[in-house]
Formats: sequence, C-alpha cells, structure tokens
Amino acid sequence: MKGFLLIVVSGLVLTLAGCASSPFRKQSDVASRISPQALMALQESAAVAYAQGNAPGAIGLYTQLVQSAPNDVQAWHRLGNLELLDEHYAQALLAYEHVLQLGGGNAGVWHNVAVIRLREAQAALNQVQAQAPSSANAMLRANSARAAQALPRVLALLSPQPAPAPAPAPPAAAPSGGEQP
Repeated sequence: MKGFLLIVVSGLVLTLAGCASSPFRKQSDVASRISPQALMALQESAAVAYAQGNAPGAIGLYTQLVQSAPNDVQAWHRLGNLELLDEHYAQALLAYEHVLQLGGGNAGVWHNVAVIRLREAQAALNQVQAQAPSSANAMLRANSARAAQALPRVLALLSPQPAPAPAPAPPAAAPSGGEQP
C-alpha cells in the first residue's frame, strides 16, 4: 500500500513539474518585471521576425511575449500560426485555444483549428494501418484506409497557409465594448 501511494504521489509531482515547464504557462512574476518599453520592444521584434518569415526567431519572441503579456490575443494568434507552419500541431492548438479563451476567436482561428484536427485525424488513421494486423480487423483497416486516402483531398481544399492574425488596434482610441481583434 505504501508503494502504491509513493507511486501516485511521484506521478503527481512529475505531472506538476511538467506543467510548470510549459512554454505557454502564465508567468505573473515575469509579467510584473517587464517594463512597458521592454514589452513594446519585444512586440516590435516579434512582429519583424514574423513579417520576415523567421519562424524559429519569431516563435521564441512570441513565446516570451505571451509569457509577459498573457492577454495579448494577436501574440497568441501569431504564435499559433508559426507553430502550425512548423507542424507543431499540439503547440499551435494550445495557442489557438488561448485566443479563443481570450475572446479573440474568428473564422481564421477556427479554420486553423480545423486544419490541425484534420491532420491529427489523418495521423490517427495511419496508425490504424500500422497497428491493426492485416488478417484481423479487415473492415477496420479498409474503412480507415479509405478515410485516410480522402483526408488529403479535404486538406487540399483548405488554404496551405494559416489565416493571418488580425492587425493590432490603433492605440489612439479606447476600444468599444464589442470589438474583437
């Protein structure tokens, strides 16, 4: 019984340690230490790297930005776009989920979420082929093979590039209540 309890507690500690190292977790201590000028410089650097197509550099900068400004919808959206382009689907989905939680969901975000989930479905269907013995589960293999063959056609109907993140609102006027970026 003590051994079982030790295993459960160890598992919980490892799980919490994994959550603490997530690149997307909110870091209030970081957010409180960054000056407004440093935050603006980080936003500008990230936007430049994004516009220049420097995906690795932009991912690093946008990761820092969302840690420093966790309510920045545009930063989360762009981070999701970059992760999607690099085929880091789990990270892209996390970023898009943050956009949706912050109320910044639009057709582009939902489009990108659909692309990710279709690609995940394709990978899962391919695993059926790899995991199911050929003699057993013949119908399962055949059905999943047909679906896996159809998904590339569906994905081809969608744009190959993620929808762009919305432009930031002009800082001059306070936003009205119902606007979404």
